[in-house]
Amino acid sequence: MRQKNHAIGHVKPGLARPIPWHTKEKRIVLLGARGLWNGRFESEGAALRASRAALARAGFGGRHTTEAIRDRMRAESRRLGKPPSRAYYTATESRIIDRFARAVVRHEYHDATAAARVCRKSLARCKHSFPRTDVALVARIWERALEFGRKPVRVHFTPEELRVLRELAPEVSSGRFREVKDAARVFQVRMARKRRAGTGGNKAPVRTLESVAVKLKRVASKAGLAWGFRDWSSEEDRVVDRFIGLYAKGKFRSFRGASKACQIALKRLDAARLKHPERGRPYDRSLSATKQRFRQRALSKGTKMLLFRRWRGVEQDIAARYAGMYVAGGRPDWLDLAHALRRELRGLGYPRTVRACGAEINRALKRAAEDR
Repeated sequence: MRQKNHAIGHVKPGLARPIPWHTKEKRIVLLGARGLWNGRFESEGAALRASRAALARAGFGGRHTTEAIRDRMRAESRRLGKPPSRAYYTATESRIIDRFARAVVRHEYHDATAAARVCRKSLARCKHSFPRTDVALVARIWERALEFGRKPVRVHFTPEELRVLRELAPEVSSGRFREVKDAARVFQVRMARKRRAGTGGNKAPVRTLESVAVKLKRVASKAGLAWGFRDWSSEEDRVVDRFIGLYAKGKFRSFRGASKACQIALKRLDAARLKHPERGRPYDRSLSATKQRFRQRALSKGTKMLLFRRWRGVEQDIAARYAGMYVAGGRPDWLDLAHALRRELRGLGYPRTVRACGAEINRALKRAAEDR
């Protein structure tokens, strides 16, 4: 057993023992999990709040943290065969979406996008409904329409569209556009102008940016044009590999910090290419593109646990001490305990987030329970 030293406010080292779950507690959490996936609650947070209120009314308030209740609710959901995700569709939502999906199958709407605009108004009147994005709603309607028998129709590019794409491909390859979608937007504007004027664009449908970007790249590749702003060069990869090695050695405190430093080094490479035009145009990589390449190169090299900095022995010892304080009842509020651990670690030079501190306290409790 752990004993608290009230004189200095610390806990003597010992074994942490997790609080067992009462049968009635398990039943309340199970009812919350069932209500979540049956559509009684509109979100996981609503189900979690209802379960906590029910536990408090039953006299079990404060025995388990919010994170522990959430983890148990998700475990019950997995045991019931339900996905532990908040992106589920309730029965009411599914009925509304299926109605519009069948309308798409009957060609009452031109496409799923047009159906989604009307479907969103119906979902707004639904009692239990998440705020869906346009992309998610269109994808869901189209998915259900395919299940109901809608045949995917591919509209080929007309000769006039191909002519406009061949005009844009050299401009993209020369570096006039920073991204493919910028050229795709120009394509949409030109085709809209042709449709209004009636000069060869009447039969051309309204294309999405993604479809135009894919076709534009294919046209450029078929014409033998370079697509340099999408492909990473060997000199860029050498810079990325250098920072991957530094990050693996612990020279950076976070993945974002390493990616930002890598992007700065790539900017210096762009500045050198601006001074020497014979080396080619600058790459102009964004931070998101740099982070994605950083991750891809790290995984291709077989680097393990690169994206998350492991807890050192000193940090684990401090977290184990706070886990003992939680079991001993010195700090019953789990969130306050995580904030206190974060402050102490930052004072010692170990920057951690509150969420990471709470997760490490839970891991310390589990390790102590396994050692018993």
